[in-house]
Order: sequence, then C-alpha cells, then structure tokens
Amino acid sequence: MTLSEQTKILQTYIKENKNISQISQTEISKIYQDLIDCITDHNHIYYIESSPIISDFEYDELFDYLKKIEEYFPFLISGNSPTQKLINQIQEWFQKMEHTNPMLSLENSYNAQDLLEREERLLKILEKAEVSEKPTYYIEPKFDGLGIELIYQDWVFQSAITRGDGLIWEDVTENVKTIKNLKKILNWNIKWKTSFRWEIVIAKSELNKINEERSAKWLQIYANTRNLASGSLKQLDPSITASRNLQCFVYEILYSEQNEILDINNLWLATYPAILESKNIHDIVKVCENSETKNKLENEDIDFDWLVIKIKEEEVRKLVWSTNHHPRWAVAYKFPAQQVSTQIKSVEFQVWRTWIITPVANVEIVNLSGANISRVSLHNFDFIKEKDIHHNDFVRIQRSGEVIPYIVSTIIDRREWNSKKIEAPTNCPSCNTKLTQIDMHYYCQNTNCPAQIKEKIIRFVSKDCMDIEWIWESIVDVLVENNIIGNIADLYKLLDFETERVVRRFPWFADKKVSEIKKQLEESKNKEFRRLLNWLGITWIWKKTAKDIYDELAKQFTHKTTLSDITKHLINQEFLIWIYWVWEKIIQWIIEYWHNNQNLLKKLEELWLNFNCYEWNNKTESKWHFCITWSFKVSRPEIIKTMEKNWYISDSNPTKTTNFILVWEKPWNKLQKSQELWIEIIYWRNNITKQFPYLLDIKAQENKKEPIQMWLF
Repeated sequence: MTLSEQTKILQTYIKENKNISQISQTEISKIYQDLIDCITDHNHIYYIESSPIISDFEYDELFDYLKKIEEYFPFLISGNSPTQKLINQIQEWFQKMEHTNPMLSLENSYNAQDLLEREERLLKILEKAEVSEKPTYYIEPKFDGLGIELIYQDWVFQSAITRGDGLIWEDVTENVKTIKNLKKILNWNIKWKTSFRWEIVIAKSELNKINEERSAKWLQIYANTRNLASGSLKQLDPSITASRNLQCFVYEILYSEQNEILDINNLWLATYPAILESKNIHDIVKVCENSETKNKLENEDIDFDWLVIKIKEEEVRKLVWSTNHHPRWAVAYKFPAQQVSTQIKSVEFQVWRTWIITPVANVEIVNLSGANISRVSLHNFDFIKEKDIHHNDFVRIQRSGEVIPYIVSTIIDRREWNSKKIEAPTNCPSCNTKLTQIDMHYYCQNTNCPAQIKEKIIRFVSKDCMDIEWIWESIVDVLVENNIIGNIADLYKLLDFETERVVRRFPWFADKKVSEIKKQLEESKNKEFRRLLNWLGITWIWKKTAKDIYDELAKQFTHKTTLSDITKHLINQEFLIWIYWVWEKIIQWIIEYWHNNQNLLKKLEELWLNFNCYEWNNKTESKWHFCITWSFKVSRPEIIKTMEKNWYISDSNPTKTTNFILVWEKPWNKLQKSQELWIEIIYWRNNITKQFPYLLDIKAQENKKEPIQMWLF
C-alpha cells in the first residue's frame, strides 16, 4: 500500500470516528501504530525529500487525531510516536552535526476560541507562579522555507545545520556561506558561542525565473519556493547554491553562552519585522482573523504560509517551557486551506489489493498551494453521492494538509444540462469480472485479477512484510505484465535457473540486481510469520494485531514450524478468542481466509516457506523486560530487534515490570526514575556480549566515531 492510499484510509477513519471517547480500546489500538507510521513517513518526505504529498491542514488533522488517541488512551503511548519526538532520517552525503538546542515544531491553532483558551491556561500558570503582569505577545509571519541553525563563535560565523529531527542533522556550512545577506560577523560584544534559528527562503520571482530556464531545457520544474530552497541548499556543489539567490532571516536565539539576554534586533542580523506586538490577546486575534493580513502576505515576493504567535518575555517562556515536540510559549495560527475550482474531465476506477474498486477523477490541471493537481480521489460511491458529483462537474478542491487533493464541494450552478451521474461499474476495469457490492464498496473477487496481483506483490515485498527491498513497483509491473509471476508463490520461481534465464532478457535485470533479489528471497523463507500475517490483507489485521497473534502462536511451539502447524491454531476459534486484542469479527475473517486460500498456502509451504513461529526452550527469558536509551554507535532498532528475537520484551518507558535498562554510558534524564523503581542499569561498553552473546555481530559494527545523536525513551 502506498503512502497516499494509507493516508486516505486513515483520513476516512478519522472522518467517521471523530468522537474518540466512543471508540473501544480494542479498536483504537489497531489504528494507533498505523497512524504513527503514516505521520513518520510524511515527516520524511517533507523534511528529507522536500516533496510533501498532503497539505499542512491534512497533516495537522492526522497529528491532532494521534494526540487525541494518546490523551484518551495514555497506556498506548509509544516512544516512537511523533508527539514524543521528531522522527526523520539523515541523508548520507552531508556531515552529521548536533544542535546546540532542539529545533522544535509548533502546535497549531485555527480559530479565535483556541487562542483565547490558550491564554486562559497561560494566566493560570502565571498566577500559580505569582506573576501578576500579563505577557507580551507578538506576531511574526511564518516563512515557507527551510529551518536552519547558524552557530557563531566569538562573533564570527562558524557553521550551519539543517533542522532535521530537531536534535541532529546535516552540516551545510559551505553552501550557507554563499548566501549574500548572511551576516558573517556580529557585533564585537557578542562573545563566546551563540546560535540562532534562521529560515532559508527564495523569492517567488526567482522561482519563476529558474522554472522558465529549466522548462526551456526540458527539465523538471520546481513545484514551489520551499522545494527550490531546500534543493538549492543541499547541492553538493556550492557554486550551484550561490547561483540561486537564496535569502536568510533570523527569528530566534536558540542558545547563548553569555549571561545577559540578547536582543535579535540589535545584532545587525537580517530580520523580518513583526506584524504586531501587544499585551491584549484580543488585538492578536483581530489581526489573525483579518483577511487583509493573509492578502498582504500573499502579495509579498516571499512565500508565507501562516502566522506565529510568541510570548516575548524570557521569564514567562521558562515557566511554560517546552515538550519534546513543541514549545508551549509559541503557536502557529494557520489560515483556512486554499481552495480552487476545476472541472472533472473523466472518471476511472482503480483496483486495490483488498479487492476494493476506488473511483478517481481526472481533472483540468490546476495549481493549488504550489502543486499542479491533475487527479483527485473520489474515495467511494457514498462520497460521490454525498457530494453530488457528476461527470464533467466543476468542483472546489483543496489539499488536505497541503498534500492530498480533496473535493470540498460541487459547483452546482456551473453544471451542464446534459451532465450524467457517476455510476458504479458492473465489471472489474482490470479483469472484467462482475463486481460484488458490500455496503459502500464494490469488490472484484477474482483472485487472478492482474491489478490485484500487482498490489498484493508490492505489499508482500514491502518493508512491513517481507522487506525485499530490491523488488520495486516497476519490477513487479514487468514481471506480472510478462506473465512471469501470477501470485506471491511465483515470486520464488525467480530462484529457479529457467526463470532466471527468462528474467535476464530484460534490460532492468543486471547481474547485481538478480543476485540481490535471489538472496533476499532466500532470506525471506525464514522470516517471522507475523510478516506474512500482516500481508494477507485480512480486514483489520495490521502490523500491531499481526504481532499480537504471532506472539501467542510462538508460545505454542518449541520447534520449527510449518504453515500446516500454524494453520491448526489459526482455524481454532477457541485459541483466537484468548488473544486479548483480537475481537470476534476478526476471528471470523481469519478462519474464512484460511479456508478460502488453501491452494496459495499449500504452494508457499511447498516452497519451504516455514516462517519462524516458535519459542526458544529457555522460556524464562521471555519474562524479562528492558528499555534502551541514549545513543549508540550501532543501530538501536537492530539491538531491540535482536533482543526481542531472543525473547526479551522491549518497553518504551521504564515501569515496575522493567528488569533492566540498556544504555551507552549514562541513562540520560531517566536515571532518577530508574533509581526510584530499582531498575538495573546495564552499560553497553561493559562487556555487553558476555551477558548477551547474540549481540556480538551488532557490537562488531562499531566504528571509532563517538555517537552524537541523542535518543530518549
């Protein structure tokens, strides 16, 4: 399943289940991890790839729902949740550096009532702290650019670090030096080490100029100024960065070794003037809600996407402090999402791996929030009916979270007299099989449907399932369209000499690629059964539920298992009932799937896909819980994975059941809590492999460099 598809599923769920208090713990736990994974992936494509696929509004909708889940069900909170920390990957070609202070995100506000409630909470905090004077608020425009930290040592510019995950990111010093309005020397009285938060931007006029030049050369154009600024700053050749006319503006002091409080406005730095400064929150609200404010920003040559409201007094900032994700002394006020009108040109129907037929509208290309939109999902036929969408209709669209285009309404007044309703297809658009309707959805139940086969194989090789990274979507297309594979069992034909010979005729299959594919296919034969279970596409069987079932199954075996062994339990209703998170409807779906797919399962077993699903003889170890914290020279996820494979249980945070904490040198801010709970602390450097010999291979990966990235529980 693609990120866009996953996002749509979650958006639909949120729309249908707005009241979290009425949802059962069992049901909400099933969507929680998927929501984390989805938001994390969106973080990656926004901060790393600089190519978001949803709007800010849509992203905030997902993020706010995640926060609500954690508010109502705090026991579900995971250390990997984006609400606990920012999660991103680091590009390989730039040197990694640590921020002096975390560069956090901002909470969002969309209306006056929320701003007033925030001030009410703030005044209560100040009252408890016996602070009588009201704080000073000021409004800044929020640049739609690239956040960056600039470090000065003894008033001289020293280095520049991209925002990253808030704690650590790439050193782009050489590229930043090429920016013309960068102040390389501060006032002489700025001593010792000082760092500032800047925004790197590029003018709209510069974007148009560069896009015209690229278009003339038949090169891909940039969608918006942020993408251009990000791409320009991360060039390997600083001369290219210099040619792009980037600008930078400072708006916050992150860190200073000086004792006195510094004022940005007195440092000869490039700043953007505040819109308003006032102690009256109603003045602030008035500016935010005034349409002229948004219009004025939109007419500037620099892109602004919203407003930022901050508290000026440093003493008040310290009182309210910050979370691991955002400061409490600042909030982003976001304008209503931009809407544009366009016309539907045609409607086509796509087939998902879950048999569902999804309608998609092809529309007249229109620019929306910096992106050219040509396709919009119609979700399902209840959605079409609700919005009263016809063929050739004019519609209003907006980008959900500034990424995924979404139809807000139909413009009835512009409907043509001969416009026809969008009718559901009677036959599958891929294989022409007659469709079956269940509730709002239409299904193709032909297991040999080419579109479904592709989707299922793409899902099978994905990271959450078999993790066969060398089989890409384009490779699957080639293999299916040329009748080389017809199901996942056929994938393993690639290990055969005859099939390999056929595959090598295609230019996409070089020696290295074929070799890696064969290697990963062979390795997949012994992967955990939970990965296969996650792939099957049984309704509501996602990653978390698959792991719960897998954990219970593992307790039933003391030997290597076959699919036949596993099947005996998965068609046993009494066994499934005893698994805490598996409810009755899911049990029915599991049993039905196993009865209806015997041929496929038999083929997998014949290929010696035995899947690891047994518990080690030393079952006492499975009762031990551990936490891992701080940074390591090796992959923390690999450590956790290996420990869990050897039947230790990983806890996100130390609790009364936690037996020990694994740390690098020191347990960071959880030391006190660990001591209160009498939890043993085990240091990685202290002959760790004698106690845990299965970590030997991981420890051997250590290099001479000291770890610099901080990880909290």
